[in-house]
Amino acid sequence: MLQIQLNLCFLLFYCIYSASSFQLKNAIDLTHAVNENTIAWPSNTQFTAKQVYKGYTAKEFWYEERVISGSEHSGTHLDAPVHLRDKEGGWSAGDIPLSRLAAPGIKIDISKQSSENIDYQMTTEDIENWEEQHGKIQEGTIVIVHTNRGKLYTDKETYLGRPAGMELPANDVEHLHFPGISSEAARLLVARNVYGVAIDTPSLDYGQSRLYETHRILLGANIYGIENIANTEQLPAKGFLLNCLVQKLEGGSGGPVRVVAFLADPHAEGLVQTGSGNSGKGVHPVFSTTFLLLSVKYYF
Repeated sequence: MLQIQLNLCFLLFYCIYSASSFQLKNAIDLTHAVNENTIAWPSNTQFTAKQVYKGYTAKEFWYEERVISGSEHSGTHLDAPVHLRDKEGGWSAGDIPLSRLAAPGIKIDISKQSSENIDYQMTTEDIENWEEQHGKIQEGTIVIVHTNRGKLYTDKETYLGRPAGMELPANDVEHLHFPGISSEAARLLVARNVYGVAIDTPSLDYGQSRLYETHRILLGANIYGIENIANTEQLPAKGFLLNCLVQKLEGGSGGPVRVVAFLADPHAEGLVQTGSGNSGKGVHPVFSTTFLLLSVKYYF
């Protein structure tokens, strides 16, 4: 009985220590603000917010309300697997299991290549180079592709990569130039059984794509995409958890998502990371607590 109590004490300490390693002070918001400058795909319905009421009521209390509308694919948003694929099927935004929306994250940095070629597409070599340094990407990881173009988001025309000096309609999609992910790299990520792939550009596919092969490959494998992600320059290559809680839209092809990264406390790195052979897959405090409760139930 004493041994059982000691084991439980150790588990409790482990849970508390693991939970403390992912603290709100280490959180990074990876979401662009939603406002009149929110970027949606040019041919889609743009975001609007109409003020319905703002002021004191007849009962002398303050009240505010707006009516908002726009495409599911506006601002920082999630592409559900049902959105774009070779054949009908896949999860809608409301169907994606919660366990897949909160998971360990990694960052693959292709900012140098993207600065040299605006139409750059991440290659399998980029992924393999990351794995040589940090270990094989683990199943259940959320992959963030960092091009460093998120900083351009407030300048819509530059962010979309339209050539300067051309008078183009607002819904033009023929002259878009920004980096993306190659179809070969997408297939490799499918082979790694990742949960999701995010990028700091308007699309998983590069701007000049016409067939959207990367979308079709990833979403066709029930791997969701996140586009227009923000602040990726603040992330390390690994060692963080991601919460990607999309609106639970029944039948939704996607939806607005608040993406937050929780960085591990470096002093707790020994507990939450398993070494260079791991892509940063750590011990989430929820998992630790669940393990503790299951242990208590088992013993008692």
